[in-house]
Amino acid sequence: MRHNKQKGMTLLGGLTALLIVGFILTAVFKVGPLYLDNSFVRAAIDSLAQENIHTMTDKDVRKKLYAFFDINNIRDIDTKQIKIIREKTKTLVTLDYEKRINFMGNVDVVVRFENTYDSSKQ
Repeated sequence: MRHNKQKGMTLLGGLTALLIVGFILTAVFKVGPLYLDNSFVRAAIDSLAQENIHTMTDKDVRKKLYAFFDINNIRDIDTKQIKIIREKTKTLVTLDYEKRINFMGNVDVVVRFENTYDSSKQ
């Protein structure tokens, strides 16, 4: 008489796999939008390469970036955080910020973003 080997996952193994998948999906859905928003912030800063930034005032640069943020529904970035450093041969525009979100329970996730545009690298 031949015995068949049982194949498959136990109930405990299935629940563990479900827990891991749930954790990963929670992380993706909570943290993913922060990275998506930052991709729009980076695109806004990179769009300064198409402008003659040396003739723009700091206020004009902030207005341009704010307009880009407004179109792409980026509402929680304060344009006062934008640092503009002008030198003889280049202009640096930086926007460094961090976001804190509640992950689950009393656990928060802090994500830091650093975005820089250097006009001398054009």
